[in-house]
Amino acid sequence: MRIAILGGASFLGERLIPLLLRSGFEVTSFTRDRSRLSSSVVAWRHIDDWPRLEFDVCVCLAPIWALPEYLERLARSKVKRIVALSSTSRYTKCESPDLAERALADRLAASESVLEHWARDLGVEWVVLRPTLIYGLGRDKNISEVARFTRRFGFFPLAGGGTGLRQPIHADDLAQVCLRALTASAVVSGGYNLSGGEVLSYRAMVIRIFEAQRLPVRIVSIPVVFLRLAISIARCLPRYRHLSAAMASRMVEDLVFDHSEAQCQFGFLPRPFELSDTDLP
Repeated sequence: MRIAILGGASFLGERLIPLLLRSGFEVTSFTRDRSRLSSSVVAWRHIDDWPRLEFDVCVCLAPIWALPEYLERLARSKVKRIVALSSTSRYTKCESPDLAERALADRLAASESVLEHWARDLGVEWVVLRPTLIYGLGRDKNISEVARFTRRFGFFPLAGGGTGLRQPIHADDLAQVCLRALTASAVVSGGYNLSGGEVLSYRAMVIRIFEAQRLPVRIVSIPVVFLRLAISIARCLPRYRHLSAAMASRMVEDLVFDHSEAQCQFGFLPRPFELSDTDLP
């Protein structure tokens, strides 16, 4: 099978591409990084150099809002199935007090809708995968950020005790379900929520991050309003500009998603939340 990959240079792409090669795929990965174009194992092509090639399937590991730009090219390539990565942030941030987070949720929802209507018009099978907190390889933007903070400052602040429930999903489990969505003989087109194999509180999650780094557990419980203020101040520093004060409020909110549909369709059986040394930054 011939596959086109968007976002293959991502850390998830690094885990998925070897699986695709071992499964017999002929892999063409499009990138903006010209230094990768000399790779001999994978056919790397610059994103602006889209030849008249035909592909059986496509996987988009880049932000899903980048996909609509390439749908016309994929139509010319006669793609029969598209698997795209979205996020449960579509739901968890749609009513956020932070304008940027609400805009992100709207962008995710709109991009999914564009893909759905395009695929239906052309008779293309489509699968949108929406993972929860992704972790692994020390390159994620969730667990690794907490690990870096605890290592640097020796403690971690939690809003209201961090009682909100979470389901972290390992990058390798996400890569496996991507592979199954691409290779299944038939799929039910639609969106699938992907959550980890264990439900635990934000506090318990942070404790495991301390323990994985062999650090003494030092957690400071702070009222939500004060932690929101502290994050707002920290955003003045370039290192923490990506943070949102709304993150403090979510520490006491349950963000739990049912992945039974993905389990039924793709045999999705994620692992519990466990951190190895390779999962840490």
